[in-house]
Amino acid sequence: MLLTRAQKFCCIAALFSFFILSLVPAPRALGADVGNCLLCHKYPGISRIDEEGKMRLFYVNESIFNNSVHAKVKCEGCHTDITEIPHKPALKVDCLVECHIVEPSTEKKFSHKDVDTFLNQSVHSKYDKEGNEKKYVEDYPGCKECHDNPLYRPLSFFKSVRPGISEASLGRCRVCHKKDEFIYRFYNHVTTRLHKSRNPLNIAETCARCHDNPALVTRHELSTKAVFSYGETFHGKAARFLDERVPDCLDCHVNKGESVHQMLSSKNPGSSIHEENRGKVCATIDCHPNASSKLAKYAVHAEFNLEQSPAQYFFTFFFIVLTGGTLLPLMGIIFLDLVRRFFPHSSIGRRK
Repeated sequence: MLLTRAQKFCCIAALFSFFILSLVPAPRALGADVGNCLLCHKYPGISRIDEEGKMRLFYVNESIFNNSVHAKVKCEGCHTDITEIPHKPALKVDCLVECHIVEPSTEKKFSHKDVDTFLNQSVHSKYDKEGNEKKYVEDYPGCKECHDNPLYRPLSFFKSVRPGISEASLGRCRVCHKKDEFIYRFYNHVTTRLHKSRNPLNIAETCARCHDNPALVTRHELSTKAVFSYGETFHGKAARFLDERVPDCLDCHVNKGESVHQMLSSKNPGSSIHEENRGKVCATIDCHPNASSKLAKYAVHAEFNLEQSPAQYFFTFFFIVLTGGTLLPLMGIIFLDLVRRFFPHSSIGRRK
């Protein structure tokens, strides 16, 4: 089919415009989508049924991801097996591969292998001292059981009137650094690492996924409802009101200055919760600096049963009986009095 002169002109103009636009770099977010993965994964409904019959959702919320601690990571940095689009089903992500960024003090690619070493030396390790897999190995946590790509929680250093990014700090950054994208990313990353990425309530809820799971607690002979009992203490009640000054699970179960992945058993002499070390935990400068070692004898995870806490058990039982024995007869008398008032001429219970 022959084209008219006007149609030829339109085609040439369209091709020329496409060529010019292709030379203009698109605006890039904090997590650069170099592989153009969001071309498909930006749609909320994108999903499929896998081979096991389970629904798999593949939607990526770009706004949330760009404000998360992995915002700088390219998709290919974790999904190393994906090399083409459209791609085959992705393999499970290995968090121990050499990563997307260079560690500045060594100028080597960053890796989480040190974290894996710490974890394998902890009470949460899947392996025993001989290197063999423990019983019920599927119950022990991996990376994703605790980490769900939390959002940045930047500090505000100046005046501390409100949480979040400090404009005064950013102003100082701009003296040397010219690109706002780098300034925000660097500020978010560094200040978030200066404090916890989660508040005490979030941490307790994360631990509760396992430690308040009845089946898992029974299999491993753990303390029943450890996180629930923490929630019944003053610390736990303050955590429910989002007070971040109270200690959470990590503050007590990890030695100060060590990685949170180095959590040890209470029977290990090097553990922070060993009977010889508990007093040091409570007497830190951040908690009770003038407290004696006797404070550590307080049972944070007290279970009010006859076997573990007989005194508290009988004390609680006594007050339950006392309360019930007092209120129930009183409520019965009030109920009968109301019946007589509402039905004064009723013959129920009267002698003829």
